[in-house]
Amino acid sequence: MIPGPGYLLTTRFLRWVCLDDEESSCVPEPHVHREHTVFWARRGVHAEVEVEGVRHALVPERGLFVPGGTAHAASRAATTPLAATFVHPWAWQEAPAEVTPVLVNEALRALLTHLHDRGMPKGQRIRAQRVCLEMISVEPAPNLALAIPRDPRIAPVARAILSDPADDRSLEDWAYLTSVSGRTLVRAFRAETGMTFTEWRTAARMSAAIRLLGEGVPVGGVARRVGYATTSAFSAAFHRMFGRPPHQFLPAADAVA
Repeated sequence: MIPGPGYLLTTRFLRWVCLDDEESSCVPEPHVHREHTVFWARRGVHAEVEVEGVRHALVPERGLFVPGGTAHAASRAATTPLAATFVHPWAWQEAPAEVTPVLVNEALRALLTHLHDRGMPKGQRIRAQRVCLEMISVEPAPNLALAIPRDPRIAPVARAILSDPADDRSLEDWAYLTSVSGRTLVRAFRAETGMTFTEWRTAARMSAAIRLLGEGVPVGGVARRVGYATTSAFSAAFHRMFGRPPHQFLPAADAVA
């Protein structure tokens, strides 16, 4: 996957399909690489990666570090902005020990793209790759990781909420609709996701909100589409989860102070 001895990293843009992708890129089915992988979005829009059954939302300037040998899946859709930078484990001694959100700022994205698109002497390329590794830093802000339930008792509930985050049916409503007791649903959500039903639904709504904001949907429109009656209530919930107001996740051209 890394092109030859001495090289430290290489980057693949996942919407571009190559002949050797089965061995040297990411696919939508769960798989592993021996290299570490840093996922990031080439454009400042929303993208998602699933790692060991947990869905991670990648917001602008934030990537995700996945250690070598960790099962993950990534979209290869023609519209995906996802890029995967593969790094030799020996080349990055300071790499995190677990799945971790990282900063991938505009300068780093530009340099990784330049290395992908342009040829240069090997020595110069390796020096540039070292700079890339120095520029990747651990993201201090909260990361939104959404566990996707597999338990057949709650999977239909989760799918319905993911398809319509504004769905406001209570746990008791879902118990009636699925013919499963409320207590069973409570236990299943806690066991599968580590969250209560309400906490999981909020996380699902915020994951959808990040995607919509990345697409340039105004904050008020996002609030309505993820189930909040007012923009202020949505903004307060969003700020509690991410430590930042939602307008800061809009594309740069659309953001307002």
